[in-house]
Amino acid sequence: MFMTPPFSQLDIAPTAARLLGVDLPASDGQPIDLVEGWGCRNAAIIIVDSLGYDLMLYLLPRMKNTARLIDDGLLLQARAVSNHTTPAIASILSGLLPEHHQIFDKEGAKSSSIPSLPEIASAAGLKSAVIMESNGAEVYEGLIEIIHGISDRIPPEEFDQKACQMTVQSLRENPRLLVSYFIGIDKSVHLGREWAGIRNAALNIDRFLGEIAEEADEKTLLMICGDHPIHAGPLKRSFEPLRVALILARGRRKRGQMDENGP
Repeated sequence: MFMTPPFSQLDIAPTAARLLGVDLPASDGQPIDLVEGWGCRNAAIIIVDSLGYDLMLYLLPRMKNTARLIDDGLLLQARAVSNHTTPAIASILSGLLPEHHQIFDKEGAKSSSIPSLPEIASAAGLKSAVIMESNGAEVYEGLIEIIHGISDRIPPEEFDQKACQMTVQSLRENPRLLVSYFIGIDKSVHLGREWAGIRNAALNIDRFLGEIAEEADEKTLLMICGDHPIHAGPLKRSFEPLRVALILARGRRKRGQMDENGP
């Protein structure tokens, strides 16, 4: 189902926090009431670099796994708070505008005293997992239970494959909160690849989203979101307001269903 009211990336952290039963110290967003009644108790925030809303609509006929999630859930048009990755991710994971969290680069993320949702959840006794590029993952050393860093110097296809594998592995450890990050679309743009290369990166991510959805159980709320629209090359989207895709859906594995780890 498609929904187009004025939602925002800032609403992701408050929505996950309410589901998890933890308090954010402050927030510029609001919980998304549309997922009330879904019966979820865990949250998986999956950030797809450069997944703009118009790009999502254009690719959707080819993205069978994503389309299936949307059919059973929601596709929202969400306002992006920045056209750059680091401040956008900081906002997704804190619910704060960039001018409030003041995180604009990787060094700022490491030195910031503002807690993000994974830290808050782990401090409340809820197991958390983060899978992202190595510099970002290092921020969480000693603060959360499951951390997987991936070098951003490897080909984007390999990065996203590893991100999928580590996400599936982490889900088997039953975290209450998981954050994962995919770079293929954005890297393909910055590598100067033609449209076919960007489309192939998106189709790879669609396949990985399918694998993740099959591993996540029905009590897990999947929150799949772009950090910003494409911001370079001929497909650049820089006009205001910036819009990204936000997909809300439940995991597909039934509770008690047998898998390789047992019931």
